[in-house]
Amino acid sequence: MDEISIYQFVKQKLITHGVENTRDGLLTLNDQKLFSLFVKLERAAREGSFDAVQSASLSIEEYLSLLEKRQLMAFVYMYLRFSDFTPGQKLLDKELKNGWVRKCKEYRRQVSDEEVLIGLWATVKYNQEGKSYLRFVYSEP
Repeated sequence: MDEISIYQFVKQKLITHGVENTRDGLLTLNDQKLFSLFVKLERAAREGSFDAVQSASLSIEEYLSLLEKRQLMAFVYMYLRFSDFTPGQKLLDKELKNGWVRKCKEYRRQVSDEEVLIGLWATVKYNQEGKSYLRFVYSEP
């Protein structure tokens, strides 16, 4: 079975997140520099390095700020949020007799603590900012 290139992988993943559905979203595919920054993000994610992911995300954010399209950060958060770094399933919390709480999560594959941190960061950022950014992206004229 042929493996797809990282460029094809990034393009397909961005498309699954809906970038083709708006003019602003299409920038992620049509702006060569922006697309290359998403490829950099994918490379950082494949390394499983939180610092590299943070650096790649910051590079994208700085570029989007220059373009006055910061709302496209929603796609950065989605890109990481909907990945192997986040649980495929969360089980109900269980309160223990000693007052502690057990939280159980199931992942699609073995993940390192650093990869879990990437997923947690992306989830928090998506919930804090990403959803409102998406509303802005989809409300464009």
